[in-house]
Amino acid sequence: MKRTIVLPVLLAMGFAVCVIAQSEADYSGWMKDVAATKGKAKKALDSKSNSDVADAGSHLAGLFKQVGAFWSSRNASDAVTIAKNAETASNDLAAAAKAGDDAKMQSAMQTINGACGTCHMAHREGSPGSFKIK
Repeated sequence: MKRTIVLPVLLAMGFAVCVIAQSEADYSGWMKDVAATKGKAKKALDSKSNSDVADAGSHLAGLFKQVGAFWSSRNASDAVTIAKNAETASNDLAAAAKAGDDAKMQSAMQTINGACGTCHMAHREGSPGSFKIK
């Protein structure tokens, strides 16, 4: 009787640990993608390549949507709000790029950069190469 209860419980716990680990691995990948895409957006802004800025903005919006869902599953409402603001700013970046509005593109990038910094201060610890989620 004990085996029939203990085994399913252990399997469920093992599955939960795998899901959490996978989610954190996904999150790390998204953060690396955000950093790379922000770099591409800055380079595109500097070279006045609005189509590349628009593509980067759209890609960032999708990433921040995933980031928001990650934090929602952890009940971190402040991080969810930050991610939603970054998603909105990313969509604004794409729209401004399509409209050729340099001032709005710069403003959107500032908002995105600010969102990243705010969330990192609240939810990240460690140093480059060994960051961990708080």
